[in-house]
Amino acid sequence: MQVTSHPDVPQIRLPGQAAAVPGPLDMSNMYLAHYGFRRDLGRLLTAVGRVRTEDRARVSALREHFDWVLYALHHHHTSEDEFIWPRLRERAPEAIDVIDALEAEHEAADRWIQESTDAFRSFDAGPSEPGRERLMTALRSLADVLGAHLAHEEIDGIPLMMACITPEEDARMHQVILKRYGPHGVLKLLGWITFALPADVEEHLRRTSPARLRLLSGLVKRRYRRRMAYLWG
Repeated sequence: MQVTSHPDVPQIRLPGQAAAVPGPLDMSNMYLAHYGFRRDLGRLLTAVGRVRTEDRARVSALREHFDWVLYALHHHHTSEDEFIWPRLRERAPEAIDVIDALEAEHEAADRWIQESTDAFRSFDAGPSEPGRERLMTALRSLADVLGAHLAHEEIDGIPLMMACITPEEDARMHQVILKRYGPHGVLKLLGWITFALPADVEEHLRRTSPARLRLLSGLVKRRYRRRMAYLWG
């Protein structure tokens, strides 16, 4: 296993997070994304359970937000498949069972991603109580499967990343990801990952984020909060 010689950096800790492993990589982006998936799948379950079937505008808005969450999840998993797992396979062959399991968990989540996508589209096209039940079952299963994967990644995957990936490689990977989102997508991503954060994490991000990022966050945060207030009721 390749061990990096960079010093450890402070790591954030968010609700639901299974571990905050010390090491040379700033894992804030990953932990924030994990928090966003956990937070929004939970809120979607609650909102879908409460939304009136005749409130077609809000049903559609919930479905559109779910599509966004899956869009973010796609980029999150694709970056791991393309950049992280291949490096870990090369540099940490003794951990191949862990890496295999983490990759397989992506495939296991795909089943419920597809089922929940189909169920949400059907519910949006014609809201009904049976459709609501199908959708809630799919969302609950996706939240369970994905939640177990995120915890596994935080406990066993991130230590491998800390040991095998350099900060320079990590920074290049994030640059590629942001380019894939495009300018508009990056602004939406920024609103999403900084929504409903604990006060200590917000303070940490204010102290450690570049000035340009803090400025952009201030610009998008208010509008994003208004949108979420409508979604979650």
